[in-house]
Amino acid sequence: MKQESELERLENFVSSLLARYNELKDENARLEQDVIDKDGIIEDLRGSLAQLESERSEISDRVGGIIDQIEQWEKTNPGNTGKKAVPEGAEGRVQASLFSFEPGNSKETGND
Repeated sequence: MKQESELERLENFVSSLLARYNELKDENARLEQDVIDKDGIIEDLRGSLAQLESERSEISDRVGGIIDQIEQWEKTNPGNTGKKAVPEGAEGRVQASLFSFEPGNSKETGND
């Protein structure tokens, strides 16, 4: 009788070990799939990041080119920095003086 009880305990123990093993195996499979899914997301994000960095670089180059053009224009037209290109009553009067700078004048352009 004692052997039968011990054998029954052993069967229950082995049964619970196998059940736990199967649970862990299933969990491992789910986690492996999660890793695969996350790796795919990471690759997509890396691709998006590379594209955005490329766009940012292109925009930076274009803005740099615009600034170079403005600086070159200012060098070739030194007398035009204080003149207004647009009449006083015109809609774009703030933009006309956007790049003109008068030393000692800290008055804002009105772009609040």
